Amino acid sequence: MQLVQLKPEDPQTIAVFSEIDKLMNSLYPIASAQSLAVEELNQPNVYAVGLQTDEGIVACGAIVKQFDKTLYGEIKRLYVKPSYRGKGLSKRIMQILLHYAGDAQIPLIRLETGSKQTNAIKLYESLGFERCERFGFYRDNPLSVFMSLAMHQEEK
Repeated sequence: MQLVQLKPEDPQTIAVFSEIDKLMNSLYPIASAQSLAVEELNQPNVYAVGLQTDEGIVACGAIVKQFDKTLYGEIKRLYVKPSYRGKGLSKRIMQILLHYAGDAQIPLIRLETGSKQTNAIKLYESLGFERCERFGFYRDNPLSVFMSLAMHQEEK
């Protein structure tokens, strides 16, 4: 398994984003979707990675630097293909993204997930995330769960 940067022109990236969209649209009303578009992957505030096998990209995730009174990173597009679930790949992607956030000195990580994604919520909680108020451009939505994690900057 190889770590790769997600590129918007890569057919494998396009395919996995399409797969994520189909899953999200099967779980939640389309109006509630606020996903990172594949075209946004080239933006300088986006760091997006995937784990690739001979079968293509089997897991992915991104962190987007945002600013709303303070700098924060928003986790987007965390996904593992069904046949690869239960192998710790989402945790591995999250650890890569959190390591990037630490290196980039992003003090706060935020995310929005769906209330039906209980395994994702358990993963985030195991990594230290706590539920929080909505943020950014999100609207109040009973299907949304908002979480945050303060990054602890070590003294040098």
